[in-house]
Amino acid sequence: MAEPAPLPPPAAGRPAQAASATNGMDPQGPAGGPPLILHYHIFKNAGSSVDAVLRSSFGGAWTGFEGTNAHDVQSAGDIARFLAAHPEVRALSTHLGRPPLPHAACLPIAFLRHPLLRARSVYEFVRHDPAQPDHGAAARDSFSGYVRWALASNDGGIVIRNYQVVHLSTASFRCPSILETEATEHDLDEACTLLAGWGMVGIVEEFARSAALFQHRYGPLAPGLDFQPVWHNRLATVRTAPVTELLEEVHDALGDELLARLQAANALDMRLYEFGRRLLTEAESTAFPERSAISPADPA
Repeated sequence: MAEPAPLPPPAAGRPAQAASATNGMDPQGPAGGPPLILHYHIFKNAGSSVDAVLRSSFGGAWTGFEGTNAHDVQSAGDIARFLAAHPEVRALSTHLGRPPLPHAACLPIAFLRHPLLRARSVYEFVRHDPAQPDHGAAARDSFSGYVRWALASNDGGIVIRNYQVVHLSTASFRCPSILETEATEHDLDEACTLLAGWGMVGIVEEFARSAALFQHRYGPLAPGLDFQPVWHNRLATVRTAPVTELLEEVHDALGDELLARLQAANALDMRLYEFGRRLLTEAESTAFPERSAISPADPA
């Protein structure tokens, strides 16, 4: 399959959420210290592996920041206030914190995942973890049953309905509860503008390539960073195989009708994922010109 075509540019008048993470800025954090790495941990997007890298690299100078419950999303202002109160922090991970960056010297890390494979991973993780809010819905049914529930539910189903677009846009704040929101074309435009400003995003299915590029870009700015491509928190029930093979398994589990419904509910996420893959390839070509002849990632 050919590389995905670029998305249209953001509509006139829509401001970018953030400037480039490293271009055109003084690479210093608050009070003249080193830049701070900010990991936007999107649920089931290799976030535990990234957290392990940051913990190993920065020890006690790495920490997490969350709200009071699983749906208590936090603004950039909330993150900024937390960082101001904890000047010792050099790396921060957050499930609930949302862009834009709280200050210009933050170095953002986020990963995107193929939305169909992400849905399967969410199901497997949630059904094995009684602490998850939707554990009951996943534990009592098969993957296909869970997908049917999620597509019809306003009580947690958003987690596999264009959730990556929601996470990286102001859609998270549009409704009284994030559970009630639905991603729009405007949100996709906003998320793509954000990632383009950052200059790259990680891709779960290309974790080693992504890790190497984050290390190349951020290592000189964040002394101590050692981004090794080591997986953590991967369930034994989640098989490692080529993307095309894993997608065939999702098809087999859901059937044509339910698969089509899940694809429709993640059409914006799929376009964001394709945009992210292209962004990764372009950033890699710039960082490592000698690898420009390497074929792009296995298209999903």
